[in-house]
Amino acid sequence: MNFIEIFKSSIQSLIGNKMRSLLTMLGIIIGISSVIAMSGIGKGGEEKITGNLANSGFGVYEITVDTDADDYKSIYSLKKEDIEYIKKNVDGIMAITPTVRERIAIKNKLGKDIERMAVVDSTTPDYEKIDEVVYIEGRPILNIEYKEADPVIVLDNLTAKKLFGNESSLGKKITLEFKSLGVIKEFTIVGIFEHPDAAMNEIGLAPRMPTFTRIPLSQMERIEGSEDYETVVVMPEDPVKGPEVLINVIKELENKNHSDIYEYEEKISKGSELKSILETLNIFIIFVASISLFVGGIGVMNIMLVSVTERIKEIGIRKAIGAQSKDILFQFLTESIILSLVGGGLGIIIGYMASNLIGYFINITPIISPLIVLVSVVISTLIGLIFGVYPARQASLLNPIDALRNE
Repeated sequence: MNFIEIFKSSIQSLIGNKMRSLLTMLGIIIGISSVIAMSGIGKGGEEKITGNLANSGFGVYEITVDTDADDYKSIYSLKKEDIEYIKKNVDGIMAITPTVRERIAIKNKLGKDIERMAVVDSTTPDYEKIDEVVYIEGRPILNIEYKEADPVIVLDNLTAKKLFGNESSLGKKITLEFKSLGVIKEFTIVGIFEHPDAAMNEIGLAPRMPTFTRIPLSQMERIEGSEDYETVVVMPEDPVKGPEVLINVIKELENKNHSDIYEYEEKISKGSELKSILETLNIFIIFVASISLFVGGIGVMNIMLVSVTERIKEIGIRKAIGAQSKDILFQFLTESIILSLVGGGLGIIIGYMASNLIGYFINITPIISPLIVLVSVVISTLIGLIFGVYPARQASLLNPIDALRNE
């Protein structure tokens, strides 16, 4: 028999036993769909978590001046000219900005302390690229306000609610007391952004939330009477090449200022380790889901053994009219591979649909890797081949006379 005849015979045999064929494929369908769904949800969850990390500082670096160094001098502090020098001489930087952080007390219009130990970030337009927030009222600080050092402020929605309850806080004034500087100044609220940890607060995981506020760096320079910085924040264009870019930045600063007291550090130093842990956990989840593939393979073998038993007389007739053992072997292998491939294809479709359905309810966008789909097809083929060998061999070894005598 040639391949086409064997293939046609295999298809006819499977169609002639629809229920048995469906039950055989069921284990493969469940196994493949589990792998696809768990892989998609796992990868989507991983990307969501690392994406949130990116908004919190993952892939963002801080350059600092080691003020405790023996050879430290105030002239080594970072200045605006250093920022411009780095932009001009170092490639691969998406955004770079000095930032000054001060502890403050916030008072509302009535003079009541709302936050005794809050923090204010003094920023530039580049900081909006580095630490993006979602504005739910108002707007970010404008370029003209940065340039003119206007006394404006944006703050998180939870702090705004503490200050003004359910009233809109836009356009209202609050007082900031810079305790270490002995300065009290009034600011106008121009924007309210969503607190980065608002979701955790809603479900009670973080009852005590930090305060987030931003004012123009130029305004802080006026308050401090200085344009020197001890910290500069850098976001590389490619997070993977971040350390390489930062090494170049440090070299350029050392060459320019003739000092080696500059250091850099990732804002979330454990971000890469967490990403690695998530990837490992995703692999483990896929491995657990893959166990069902093994169970499905055993199901294929069991049903094919039953099929051999039921078709002993058919095998005897075929051998009696000239079919060789290899033809019988190849037909049963073909049947098991077809069952596994069809089951695998249905599993991929069901797994894709399941991952999207689950992702919808848990607010995760599943990511189905083409590699996982390809591996699933290969695995389903191997299942049919490996678990179909024993039943096919048993069928091919049957003695035609004994087979014909079978009742």
